[in-house]
Amino acid sequence: MNNHQIDLRSIELIGRILDIGGGGEGIISRHAGERVIAIDRLKEELEESPDIGTKIVMDATDMKFLDNTFDNATCFYSLMFMNEKTVEKCLTEAYRVLKPGGFLWIWDTEIPDHVAEDIYVVQLGVTLAKEEISTGYGIRWNRGQSADYLSNICTKIGFGQAKCDSSDEKIFMRIQK
Repeated sequence: MNNHQIDLRSIELIGRILDIGGGGEGIISRHAGERVIAIDRLKEELEESPDIGTKIVMDATDMKFLDNTFDNATCFYSLMFMNEKTVEKCLTEAYRVLKPGGFLWIWDTEIPDHVAEDIYVVQLGVTLAKEEISTGYGIRWNRGQSADYLSNICTKIGFGQAKCDSSDEKIFMRIQK
């Protein structure tokens, strides 16, 4: 089990924000408020998230938004739940709906290619301006994930150079379209 601490107090998301996989705790909605449109393919995940911003049941690999709609797109511990094909389709869609000059923000976990147990678990503590959130994510895993892996996909899609910080098995990336 891995323990991650994320402090979002210094992260300023300006403009319109698409939160991909934004159900559950609704971290990005809690952080950025009413400017967030959270999508998740699971209705129950959105129902359990706080009533902040807009919530839409939608598949991230086939978004119904027009091109160049959002200033920011976020993936907060959501890519770890997707297989390789889905990750690439999701990030391709994020690129499409981002405005030129917009940013893709990724927070996630590094996972080794071979996991000793069937389930990979991350305990997560998040610091926001007005609250602390303690949660965790567990997945059945069949592939590794690293900052390099995600950066290479983003470069292939057409994103610019990633500003990347990966330490203690945490991934943080900010990539401009």
